[in-house]
Amino acid sequence: MRRRRLLLCVAPLVTVVALAVPATAHTQVRRATPGPAEVVEAPVREIVLEFLDPVLPTPTIEVTDAGGSPVPGQGEVRLEGDDVARVAVGPIEEPGEYQVDYAFVALDGATQEGAHRFTVTAAEGRAVELRPLLGWAVGGVLVALLGAALLGRRRSQA
Repeated sequence: MRRRRLLLCVAPLVTVVALAVPATAHTQVRRATPGPAEVVEAPVREIVLEFLDPVLPTPTIEVTDAGGSPVPGQGEVRLEGDDVARVAVGPIEEPGEYQVDYAFVALDGATQEGAHRFTVTAAEGRAVELRPLLGWAVGGVLVALLGAALLGRRRSQA
């Protein structure tokens, strides 16, 4: 009988303690653009962080070059909805490695920090689009043939 009373008293106590454990529902970056270790072609005009869960306004995002200097033209961080942060940069046109440092506050109040690097490569020369050139060439040949036919017809009539 004593054991039964003891269990009846202890069970609710254990339940209350188990439910009182603090929540650990921190969020994290789901996707970054440019992403960690990504190699992208210049120019880079924007950094985007997408979070798994909502974050409190407004995350901080700082972009630095390989020497640790802030990239020029970095704007203010904008939070879209409650889970996407964007910041305009540069544009970054100089090839090299860049670092994105960020900090944000999850809904549970926990501040989180992180960083990743990406590499910018030089923009390749733009290939000449052949279709418009081919169209102009065919059109020019047709106009020349039509002109020659008209001149030949006039000469034969004269």
